[in-house]
Amino acid sequence: MNLRKALVGSIREKCAGKLHLKVDRFIKASQKETGVSSFSVVTLENGSIGISYNLFHRDPEGLRRYRRWDERQVVGRQSGEALDLFLSDDPFEKTAGLAVLNALSQDYVRRHPGEYRLDFETDAADLVGLDKTKTVGLVGYFTPMIKSLMERAREVVVLEKDQVLLAGSYPFTMTGDPRDLGRCGTVMITATTVLNDSLPGLLAYCTAADKVIVMGPSAGFLPDALFSLGVYAVGGAFIDDPALFLQRFESGIKWGDSARKMWFLRKG
Repeated sequence: MNLRKALVGSIREKCAGKLHLKVDRFIKASQKETGVSSFSVVTLENGSIGISYNLFHRDPEGLRRYRRWDERQVVGRQSGEALDLFLSDDPFEKTAGLAVLNALSQDYVRRHPGEYRLDFETDAADLVGLDKTKTVGLVGYFTPMIKSLMERAREVVVLEKDQVLLAGSYPFTMTGDPRDLGRCGTVMITATTVLNDSLPGLLAYCTAADKVIVMGPSAGFLPDALFSLGVYAVGGAFIDDPALFLQRFESGIKWGDSARKMWFLRKG
């Protein structure tokens, strides 16, 4: 399955009446940030906002190219046309395309609040019913979550590709072998796997998992394509205060109460 193509197709179908909306801005990660740049943002002419993770944010040369990338490749285009950038192999076009896809999704959720089963309150551990009987797999080293997961689960298994991280010593299982996901009753996966095309392959290893969730600020897209793969929940960012969010994003500070976690939960 070509997941990116499926996501674009789903958005085209659901948001058919809004594909004429033009991309108003493409906002690169602020150079004022104290950490490494991680996200880009798109705004549509109706004010909708979409977030995308920058896969290249740890690559100095990639970041230099990103700073030089001409945002006119997306700004001013109709969103229906700009969506196709998500299908590109170019990392900057793909980033912009996902942000457009997420902006259209945000608009859809606002206009159709009852279509999806949404949860704005529950944290990831409670969402999957994590307890000391379960081994939880974490695809991507979500540092802020580790302590909480270790307190609640029997075992935490973290799957990583970064060789520096893999060489470290941890009070949990750090592995580079996706087969280790096969012994996890619950698996939490970073949304970057949608951008790098690894999600479908990873899901094939989750043979013992009763619930798999995909999460991250860039997972703000309509979830139908992921639900069809068996994913239980998709968690992204919902922008409550667009003006405040943009002010904070462009200033390189934490988004705070301008946005909150939004879970799409599979029905049934």
